[in-house]
Amino acid sequence: MTRKYKGRRNRTRRKRNLLLRRITVTGIFILVVSLLGFVGWQVARGIATAFATGDQPIPASRTTTTTAIPTTTTTYPTISVGAQLTTPRVLVYDITHSAMLYSQNAEQQCYPASLTKLLTAIIVSEECEEDEVFTVGSELSFVQPDASRAGLKAGYKLTRDMIIAAMLLPSGNDAAYSIAVHVGRKLSDEDDPGIMDALFAFTDRMNEKAIEIGAKNSHFSNPDGYFSPDHYTTAYDMLQIAKAVLQYDNLRETMGKSSVDYILLSGEKMTFKNSNKLMSPSNPYYFEGATGMKTGFTNEAGHCIATSAKRNGVEIITIVMGGISNESRYADAITLMNAAFSPKTTSTITQ
Repeated sequence: MTRKYKGRRNRTRRKRNLLLRRITVTGIFILVVSLLGFVGWQVARGIATAFATGDQPIPASRTTTTTAIPTTTTTYPTISVGAQLTTPRVLVYDITHSAMLYSQNAEQQCYPASLTKLLTAIIVSEECEEDEVFTVGSELSFVQPDASRAGLKAGYKLTRDMIIAAMLLPSGNDAAYSIAVHVGRKLSDEDDPGIMDALFAFTDRMNEKAIEIGAKNSHFSNPDGYFSPDHYTTAYDMLQIAKAVLQYDNLRETMGKSSVDYILLSGEKMTFKNSNKLMSPSNPYYFEGATGMKTGFTNEAGHCIATSAKRNGVEIITIVMGGISNESRYADAITLMNAAFSPKTTSTITQ
């Protein structure tokens, strides 16, 4: 009885052990297959990715060794300004070599005053033909009593470059408004736009153009730069506008004159004198090689000037904004340009 019972128990134990072995073997087999499948999937995915990205490995037999070709880079050093500047926002840019030579608070928001007229000049040069006739009208009522004027009166007729000279040289706000209304009427969607509609169309174009040329932290609300809280820029943005101005031959020619005499299409004789003292050989602030640009002033903006000058084949732009006096803006501009044209400011070659 006992012997039979022990036999049955041994047979049960052997069956249970056999079952456990089978379960273990099956589990191991499933685990191995799963691992092999996972590895295979990873390999396949890597191959697919390589073909998709073009990063296929190169067979050893096709591997080649290449020697890096030395490159030559021309760099231009920044300038050292020895004298103390009194203007808070300035920069100096080498146009010839596309190099920023000096910068101080160039991204600080400020008011542009009549430097605005450089942008107005760009737009009228693009939108109007050289022989296009501008007739001065009632838009003169928008010119503020204390604003600078070129002496234009209602009924005067000027060509495009005549009225540009009236705006840029004596800084005529009257010329700026006549330009804005004339061009704005061409740009307006209205059939017969009034003065306000024309001015809105023109300032819309000013802001579009500013962004196009890289002046992205500015907003312009009038064509002359008379103070308005929503009429602002930065020295860096004014540099972008100044660089764009130099791409127009008619603007270069106009800014490069100390004065100009015209007989208007309506018969009046007028002389427009350049307010930029750097351009006048008889002025103590005359700068040899000066090629033009624009002055500006309002109480809020301070004394501003954008200058361009060329010596020994190198052209420089200087932006001075927020000067404490008329004299200080010229003194700072000259200090910066002298430093830029110093013999020490030469290119260096690195390899």
